[in-house]
Amino acid sequence: MSRIVVLGGAGIIGQAIAQDLAEDVAEVVIADLNLVAAEEVARQLGRGCVAERVDVTQPGELDSTLFGADACINSSQYYFNLDVMQGCLRNHVPYIDLGGLFFTTRKQLLLAGDFEAIGITAVLGLGSCPGVANVQAGHMGAMLDTVESVKIFNGSTLDEGESLSWAYSIETILDEISLGAMVFRDGQFQELAPLSEEEFFQFPEPIGYAKTHLSLHSEVATIPLSLSAKGIQECFFKITFFGYSEAVLRKMQFLAELGFAGTEPIEVKGVKVKPRDVLLSLLNQAPAAHEKPVNKGYKDIATVVKGTRDGKEVSLRMDNWAWPHERWGMSGSKLMVASPPAVVARWLADGRLHKPGVWAPEQAVDGDAFFADLAERGVGTSLTVDERLH
Repeated sequence: MSRIVVLGGAGIIGQAIAQDLAEDVAEVVIADLNLVAAEEVARQLGRGCVAERVDVTQPGELDSTLFGADACINSSQYYFNLDVMQGCLRNHVPYIDLGGLFFTTRKQLLLAGDFEAIGITAVLGLGSCPGVANVQAGHMGAMLDTVESVKIFNGSTLDEGESLSWAYSIETILDEISLGAMVFRDGQFQELAPLSEEEFFQFPEPIGYAKTHLSLHSEVATIPLSLSAKGIQECFFKITFFGYSEAVLRKMQFLAELGFAGTEPIEVKGVKVKPRDVLLSLLNQAPAAHEKPVNKGYKDIATVVKGTRDGKEVSLRMDNWAWPHERWGMSGSKLMVASPPAVVARWLADGRLHKPGVWAPEQAVDGDAFFADLAERGVGTSLTVDERLH
């Protein structure tokens, strides 16, 4: 019998994670600051799902929720990752999150000794990106003798209208739009402008040949460390406009450049306000903020790894893709964020994955088993090998 806690379980992605777990997990705890919303999710999912109110910044509340759990999936805002990890340490609960937007992930890695000391496993950044892309990189890296570069491209069918709706945490999207993008280049971490280095990339149809851009992301925080012994010199992450249409993304970019994504208070007519609070309030009032009228819901994650094998240059490309899951009523994008942590949380809960410490997905997750479990949910996998023979 397993008890798995989903923190932020009433959120956009938390609900989807809970839906996957509800298929066969004995008890799924949908824990959220908004108890009414959590209770509604539990009611919709039915048997085995229970709702709890929790403020993850309050150690007593967090401990009460985590006590006796077999695994914890943290889908709350990444700002709280360290708080939740401390709670899992106190309660000896295996931990998974969806990423820490590079800098928080780097801080989380420092807890490796604490988790190892008590024999508990933590896996950082296990959604789609980061997550699926990391496992792809680790899986292909193991096939090569040396690795020169890892390039990640995250694509989805975009809204074709002017919808302001967001596919995941709007706070995270605003951070990605406004904060510098970290890349690993010439063996060094470098900061570049947000949304810079636009590049067209050939995704499968119906995405096709699509424009991508840099974004601050957690894959770049760990993959260069995980593959350092193979001599990696370059790693970056690029995405297709966070699921927005390009027209809407440009509007959001303009607002960020004006300072509306800022989190430091400014004075307006004698009143202190945070520009981001104003923007979030307006976005929540926008007529299209909760509708995505045209999105086809197709998702593809492509990772290209270049290196050598047996002295020959080799380029490997792995794609994972998904169409909408009809029975669950969720897009391919949401499915590929929600199912990876749900899959691996089961492994942690039943002991299939036991590797004390704090790990990136490319270090801890067996690719063959992972892709097989995703296939049961409709996620496809392909590997393309381009090898120079002479």
